[in-house]
Amino acid sequence: MPPCNAKLVGKEASPPYNATMNLFRKLENWRVLSAVRKNPIAFSQWKIVRKLHCLQHLTSVEKARLRILTSVLLHQKNLIGVQGLILNNEMKIIIAAQACVPILKLGLNYYSGFIQISVYPTAFWVEHEIIDASGVLHHEKQLLSGQSWSHGPVILSWDDIEKDMLQIDKGHNVVIHEFVHKIDMLNQGANGVPPVHQAIDRKEWGKVFRYAYQKTSERLNMHHKTHINAYSTTSPAEFFAVVSEYFFTSPEYLLKHYKKVYKELKRFYKQDPAHNTASHR
Repeated sequence: MPPCNAKLVGKEASPPYNATMNLFRKLENWRVLSAVRKNPIAFSQWKIVRKLHCLQHLTSVEKARLRILTSVLLHQKNLIGVQGLILNNEMKIIIAAQACVPILKLGLNYYSGFIQISVYPTAFWVEHEIIDASGVLHHEKQLLSGQSWSHGPVILSWDDIEKDMLQIDKGHNVVIHEFVHKIDMLNQGANGVPPVHQAIDRKEWGKVFRYAYQKTSERLNMHHKTHINAYSTTSPAEFFAVVSEYFFTSPEYLLKHYKKVYKELKRFYKQDPAHNTASHR
């Protein structure tokens, strides 16, 4: 199984990213304060996330903000263990903290439209139907470590989450991958183009990502080694999710091999993990 194998289903309408965002921000601030008062994460519990690799680039102030966002996410979403998996508070915090890394500077509105996070003990099998170019219907079965459904839950494998904590695979983080898909889905479905803000030039974003996606696909088709997980060539949506994984877990590596992609992600996420990682040394 590839390091990250996720299937996306359906489309989702664009959120109201316009003048009403000021109201949404005020509502978010109220929810933050309310949730933190009702369900704060104790420092004794929060220290478990210090070992997470995707947090190493954060400053003390950013980690404090992440703790607040994590508290709110745990208050807003239902984390459910399936197939006999019992999620304790530590496991929930580990998942929620990583999920909040991409939206640290964007806000929790980017995770609107769903309330459930389902966690399997290990990778899980899913079945689906596809129609090929000839119109023939095929039944496929896939082993997945994560899955995101439009208007539906995020599904994760705890076994893969634990592997990510050990940093076995460079640039791999199933939690970030699936939650980035949720961000992507906000802009007319999963297409590799999230609802960008004013700091982003949409034409430049499209140009940079199309070129990088095509070049990576060409390398794979020519049986050359790809610098990032080959699963990124599955679709533009998977490419966006995979490079986001690298951005937060192996930022210097992504900057070296995909400099322009890194710069676009830096503008979008409003974070610069490669610079911060280097400054922490």
